[in-house]
Amino acid sequence: MRLAVCIVFTLVLGASAIIRVPDNVEVQSPPRISKQPPTDEQLFQVAQTKVNENDKPFLIECEAEGEPVPTYRWIKNGKNFEWPAYDDRISQQPGRGTLVISRPRDEDLGQYQCFAENEWGIATSNSVFVRKAELNSFKDENPITLNANEGSPFKLTCQPPDGWPKPNVYWLIQDIAGGIKSINNSRMTLDPEGNLWFSNVTRNDASDDFYYACAATSVFRNEYKVGNKVLLNVISTGASAGQNKYPPERQYVSRKNEVALRGKKVELYCIFGGTPLPQIVWSKNGALLRPSDRIIQGNYGKSLVIKHVNFEDGGEYTCESSNGVGTAQSYSINLQVMAVPYFTVEPEFVNAAEDETAEIKCEASGVPVPEIKWIYNGKPISEAPPNNRRKVTANSIVIERLVKKDTGNYGCNATNSLGYVYKDVYVNVLALYPDITQPPMNLSTVDGKTIRITCRVFGAPKPEVKWVRNGQELTGGRYKILDIGDLEIENVIFLDAGTYTCYASNKFGEVNASASLVVKEHTKITDEPEDYEVAAGSTATFRCNAVTDPSLPLTIDWLSNGEPIDFEMEPRFVRSTDYSLMITKTTELDSGIYTCVARTDLDEARAQATLIVQDVPNAPRLIGIKCMSKAAFVQWIPMGDNRSPILRYTIQYNTTFAPDTWEIAKDYVPATDQTYEVSMSPWANYTFRVLAWNKIGPSLPSPHSDVCTTEQDVPYKNPDNIMGKGTTPQNLVISWTTMPQIEHNAPHFKYRVYYKRDIPGETWATADIYDWRKNNYLVDNQPTYQRYKIKVIASNAKGESKAAANEIIGYSGEDVPLQAPGNFTLNQIKSSTTAQLSWSPVPEESVRGELQGYKIQTWTEKEGEKGMREMDIRGGNKTHALITKFVPYSKNFVRILAYNGRYTGPASETLSFDTPEGVPGTVLSLEAFPMGSSALFLVWTRPAEPNGILTGYRIYYQVVNGTKLGTLLERKPHVMEPQATSAKLAALAPDTIYRVHIRATTRVGEGNDYFIEQKTRTSQRPDIPQFTWETIPVENGYSHVRVIWLPNLNGNPGSHFFVRYKMKGETIFLKTDPEFQSNTIEVRGLQSGETYVMSVVAVDGDYMSESAFQEVVTSSEGPIIQPKENVATAGWFIGMMLAIAILLLVLIIVCVIKRNRGGKYAVHERELAAGRGDYPDEGGFHEYSQPLDTKSAGGRASLASSSHVDGKHPESDTDSMAEYGDGDTGRFTEDGSFIGQYGPKGRPEETPPIPTGTMATYV
Repeated sequence: MRLAVCIVFTLVLGASAIIRVPDNVEVQSPPRISKQPPTDEQLFQVAQTKVNENDKPFLIECEAEGEPVPTYRWIKNGKNFEWPAYDDRISQQPGRGTLVISRPRDEDLGQYQCFAENEWGIATSNSVFVRKAELNSFKDENPITLNANEGSPFKLTCQPPDGWPKPNVYWLIQDIAGGIKSINNSRMTLDPEGNLWFSNVTRNDASDDFYYACAATSVFRNEYKVGNKVLLNVISTGASAGQNKYPPERQYVSRKNEVALRGKKVELYCIFGGTPLPQIVWSKNGALLRPSDRIIQGNYGKSLVIKHVNFEDGGEYTCESSNGVGTAQSYSINLQVMAVPYFTVEPEFVNAAEDETAEIKCEASGVPVPEIKWIYNGKPISEAPPNNRRKVTANSIVIERLVKKDTGNYGCNATNSLGYVYKDVYVNVLALYPDITQPPMNLSTVDGKTIRITCRVFGAPKPEVKWVRNGQELTGGRYKILDIGDLEIENVIFLDAGTYTCYASNKFGEVNASASLVVKEHTKITDEPEDYEVAAGSTATFRCNAVTDPSLPLTIDWLSNGEPIDFEMEPRFVRSTDYSLMITKTTELDSGIYTCVARTDLDEARAQATLIVQDVPNAPRLIGIKCMSKAAFVQWIPMGDNRSPILRYTIQYNTTFAPDTWEIAKDYVPATDQTYEVSMSPWANYTFRVLAWNKIGPSLPSPHSDVCTTEQDVPYKNPDNIMGKGTTPQNLVISWTTMPQIEHNAPHFKYRVYYKRDIPGETWATADIYDWRKNNYLVDNQPTYQRYKIKVIASNAKGESKAAANEIIGYSGEDVPLQAPGNFTLNQIKSSTTAQLSWSPVPEESVRGELQGYKIQTWTEKEGEKGMREMDIRGGNKTHALITKFVPYSKNFVRILAYNGRYTGPASETLSFDTPEGVPGTVLSLEAFPMGSSALFLVWTRPAEPNGILTGYRIYYQVVNGTKLGTLLERKPHVMEPQATSAKLAALAPDTIYRVHIRATTRVGEGNDYFIEQKTRTSQRPDIPQFTWETIPVENGYSHVRVIWLPNLNGNPGSHFFVRYKMKGETIFLKTDPEFQSNTIEVRGLQSGETYVMSVVAVDGDYMSESAFQEVVTSSEGPIIQPKENVATAGWFIGMMLAIAILLLVLIIVCVIKRNRGGKYAVHERELAAGRGDYPDEGGFHEYSQPLDTKSAGGRASLASSSHVDGKHPESDTDSMAEYGDGDTGRFTEDGSFIGQYGPKGRPEETPPIPTGTMATYV
């Protein structure tokens, strides 16, 4: 079909030749078709009223884009198509040109084309032929009967009905009941005209109870129809199936000259009949044709299907048919490939500015060669207004010095006899102010990297782009401005950080946009993994550490041979907290390259190392053994080193004396040697084996060699390690190292022992030892500690050893020394643990052995001799010693003894002396309990070795930062109370690890250090504090109150506290200074006899918690709690208080009188009578160690009364602390202890528990 005015347009938005219009920018443009009908035809279906068929609507699509929005019009059969005239049967979609035909009719057939138009141009859709799809019925005919000879070819002819598109025709089998099934048989083939060919007929093809039926199908209508029913009668030849043979017979073939279209499918037919079934072989241009994905055989080889035909498929195709009967037949088909026109250079859309040049190129190919024609706004270019700036050639249009009116649609139409190809594009002439469509964004990068800062601009003419930083234009060097406007900076440095401004300008104006660049430190691997060679089964560890900019989160990952390691699936691969990679139980498969990847959001760094897993060598193979009289030559070959070179060989042997034991004949045979001479002992049977060594270890041994046997000879040596030494004062024991059987060299082996006293004229005594396993000989009835000469000689059936015997000196046994050292004297006491001692040596004859030295024994009066300590003074010539193990501040006893090699002599006289005071030992324990975020409560146990009189404790502390320790600081004030076992360490940093040291002190100085580490908490809100108080006698007319904070160490008490108070009735609260070190605050300067409201505020960092308020009346007698009920003014209450006061006064007077008379208040008996029997065995104030869980309304109950919480004993208001003695029981000791809390004071309803051992004092 040749296109004249009707233009086919397919939208392809390509890159503009001059100006690229961004997708997010709307500018003027001619219409461009985005949806359109197909190029050839479109089918519709008309409802058949006789079968009550529903209408089937269809669309003819047409959509376009443009600015302004285009309008649409249609033509049908070359004339304007006014679709509204068709009532409501045809409509157009809103905002689109698509036609909707809801009730198709026969009159809708025709050629349709859509035009989209705005003020800048006209775009035209494809011209489509819309036609009705139909399928007629077969002619009504009765079934016919046809006869076929068995074994011969046969044809069933079909007369298919008319229809559009041309129906698909095929044959099927229909039984009498109407059921159908398809035909799939290698002997039956359907040709393109619908005829069914039997290559040969068999008896089974006879249709006794079914029909052969021809059917036609319309794919579009989804409909099929059946007709031409045939009954087939097969006439038997009477011969067997093997005798019915027919040579190949041509039944249906394609035309001699066949045409295929490029890009389409073609099927070539060669249907031959015959018996047996002929086989078809295809060839092209004389060469055998092999099937591929694109060229396949169909119909059991009777057709050749070529998909997506190209020009190379043209040529002569030959099919050869043969079945072994007669001669083979062949047929040739000449295939010519033709092509509908197609673009080789496709025209593109052009956006350009005024005064620029626009060019549209169009080149096409096809067979036959197509003719190219140009279209302008839907009309031939020849009908366009004249333009002397426009040059039109067969393959291009060039418009110079563009002006606005050059805007329009241009189309290229390539046509030949088979069809056409067309594309409609436009030239859009723009005049636009510059615009930055993608402004630069704030960017972070690292030094050394190449980055790109985005700046995409648009305008007509195309804007020029420049970049400025700090007022200076960036050009050249590391700065490069890309064609799209972006700025590329190579090898970024820290000085590149700053604000960058992009300027875009053309003749209409200038715009700019800015962004900042932040340059951070690049990631660098500081500890790279190193190449590793490990033994199989061992552990390989790769280390990797990196540094990066502090503001960037860093992650370190590991790759194995370029792939991430799945640590969950590979339990042998472990990533530790320091980013190291550990591979346990390595195998050969673990060998490879391991890469450490240090990654941030901005960059990454990589380092890699190679792992080689090595194993021990394979066992060598012995290839020969040559036995001689005294040596053997061993020869072997290695069998592989398993990736670790062989370093040496070991030759081992065994003999019949120890068949299960392999001894080393030669350990370090060089790796280059494979033959070695090994010496052999006489009278033995030898076998040898070889082991190979590499750095991993030894191989398995080789198989053993043949046996080598040697002759007898005398022993080559005598026993070694000969010694003579007595075990009792009257004997001499001669010992040696036994000689193994391999050294006997002949049968009847024995040892001959020679000995004599080392005095002139003494002769040798001998003894023969026939048991070679024996290693000593005992000589009895010898004088004590005498000198002897000794030697031992080896002998066998061949004689004594020819080696010279080694003669040694020995001694008979030692006895107990007879005399103690004399003149044992204490010369000087050097220190609390050291003293200088001296003595006179003992006579040599009294030692009765070799004098080894002296032993000094010491103990204290407290320890007794059971606690004795002993010091060894080596050397018999010593006469004085400095002893450093005396106990300080004690009476020490000391004595001295002489000793020889076996016995210790009698002791000297015992000296005694007193050592001066020394520094104490360490405390036995130290614990630290966090108090809030900035304090620790310390509890310790006194030292077991005070070494004097304790004077207090020194506490030091320092910050622990990883493995580093901060400056050692001292807590002040010092703990001056020797009995103290607790203190508070304040003013610490929160969430910090501290090392706390404590040293006990005496007058001499500080003792040994004891330390622990504890971490302070983070700040959090303290628990509600509790407190009690006591009054202090009036001074200068003012009263004072001591407030005692009771922190609960098992909770979160806070780090320190202060007191808020006011006189009852006033509105303004006063507060004390915070108390950090102690748990008490004295509120001073209060008016006597007044009621005050007080509370304790616990502090932890920025958090504070306040206790409940309590009322206190100040007086010289102590605090009085005002009851919450208003009964203070009741007469009965005042009278009762006066009576109680008088009784208390009388009781105090009685106690004072008894005390002055020397009387003793029976505290223990009174407590036992009250039911308290839980005193510990040790002495002291046991009541002070009980849990502080008493409850008292007035704060005056004693421990005995308040501890009866089981209800069996009523509380007593008369059993107060005053009954235990006179004096002010409500006072604290100077170190801030809690003893005072048992005096007259107020208490909360419940006092929190204090850990055992922490009650002695708070400092």
